[in-house]
Amino acid sequence: MAELTIEQKRLAVEKGLAQFLPETVLQRVLKYWETEYGHQPSFVLNRFLNEICTNDELRQQRKEMLRQVLHEISVVEKQQRLKVKKEDAAVIESNLNELGLFEVFYDFIMEVLKAVSRDDYLEFVEEIQTKMKKHRQLAQFFYVAGSERKCLMQIPQEMYSVMITMLYVIYCDFYGPVKADQLYALTKNQIKLKNPEIDFKQLL
Repeated sequence: MAELTIEQKRLAVEKGLAQFLPETVLQRVLKYWETEYGHQPSFVLNRFLNEICTNDELRQQRKEMLRQVLHEISVVEKQQRLKVKKEDAAVIESNLNELGLFEVFYDFIMEVLKAVSRDDYLEFVEEIQTKMKKHRQLAQFFYVAGSERKCLMQIPQEMYSVMITMLYVIYCDFYGPVKADQLYALTKNQIKLKNPEIDFKQLL
């Protein structure tokens, strides 16, 4: 059962009793309910209605009043369950998006590293490590060849573009801006074909 706040239950009780009581009486009854029964479960509604049905007309309507109030509470509970489900779904979707974005980030970095010649690779990795240590935003992270996934997972999303840009600068130093531009354009297009849902503004 969905957990309702006192305010949500109060609105349900108000809707349920509105057709049976004049407004001034209804407001007094609601204040009484909030004080005496607001924190109690729904099954005490019968006792509450016994107390407020003080004349024959209301006593005759008590069962219908109870049915109506319980109906309104069930409506609010259903709405609350749907809200919780939507919130849970949004969290799951957000987590999946984060995971998807990391995979794209990881693939991008690995494609750049694959384009580094074997003779240059160790020096290239050393340059990554040196530049990360000197970088104001990346100095707290480490990079080890052979453990790329583990190393890249420590980098927060908001720094993906910083890391990719830094790698671009290093690649330019090794192979020139023309080759760097060609590699980045090709890598971006290849990854975009595989992951059309990813927003590359978060990466580049």
